[in-house]
Amino acid sequence: MLSSYFSVGLKLHEERFRNRTRTVKLPLILLTLLICFHSSCSTDSEHSPGGSSTLEGNQVRASVIHVDTNTSSVRTEILACGKLLHGEWGQFSGFEATFSVQPGDIQLLSSLKTFRARVITSQSKGEAKIHFLSEVWPDDRAERIRVNNVNRLLRRDTLSLGDDLIRSVGDSLPPFALYDQDGQVLTTDYFDGSVTVLNFIFTRCSIAEMCPASTLRMKKLQQLAKQTQVPHVRFLSITLDPLFDTPGILKSYAEAYGLDEGNFRLGTADKKVIDDLTRQFGIFRKNVEDLPLDHTMRTMIINSKRQIIYQFPGSHWAVEDFLSRLPEGVEG
Repeated sequence: MLSSYFSVGLKLHEERFRNRTRTVKLPLILLTLLICFHSSCSTDSEHSPGGSSTLEGNQVRASVIHVDTNTSSVRTEILACGKLLHGEWGQFSGFEATFSVQPGDIQLLSSLKTFRARVITSQSKGEAKIHFLSEVWPDDRAERIRVNNVNRLLRRDTLSLGDDLIRSVGDSLPPFALYDQDGQVLTTDYFDGSVTVLNFIFTRCSIAEMCPASTLRMKKLQQLAKQTQVPHVRFLSITLDPLFDTPGILKSYAEAYGLDEGNFRLGTADKKVIDDLTRQFGIFRKNVEDLPLDHTMRTMIINSKRQIIYQFPGSHWAVEDFLSRLPEGVEG
């Protein structure tokens, strides 16, 4: 009798233990699944140069393993990818992929460790898919934080100006951070100790007397400054079309015009940064039918103390006029 009672009690105790175990296991299983899901999805959440918190559907973040200039291709390790690519590849990260790359971007990727880009897939009938990279941007985390922090200061400075004021002769430059044609971070430190000629252009500009004419004048001024041995002269062209003008595009533009890149930088950044800069410098731009962009122009001389000492509106400035004023910027 006692044995039967003990047996029944033991069974009840075991049943209660199993129930409690199932109760504990269920939250643990749910928690484990949640952690795994978050780990998979979090690879899709990296900050872009402009501060966006997620990768778009066909974007990828990757590290460079090997660049082949002969085949214009790059072998990479995928660190994160957008949902469209995950659907095609079946993985978010941790695998290798090879991409075809444009000439300007192949040079850029040769100097980068980490980048983000848009993936375009092409496939001819009966052939394997070819993956191309476009809109390639540097994506080093430390540099990204630095760029974003500086440009937050630019945003505050722009808001403090109000609606009517723009920077003119005698004013100092606002703080800003760009990426140049080599994918390097360029800040207002670039102006220290030099006289710098600054203007705004964009690479798709097809109106001969606008950006193309201005770039040719900058090139001629660069050549004359070298010939006449004006010391410590630099040049900076900032794009008005950052959605198209990535560092690699700017690199191809510099090479197409034969610019001496030793002291000539071309800069790009997130659109909001370019919006703030054009606002501060009084550059008007808008999208119009049949043209990538309609805009005004302004060319400035910045002295070694980051102050505007001369400016000329439009694209028809005289090279000789600017050449004569460069020594003042070095002394200033």
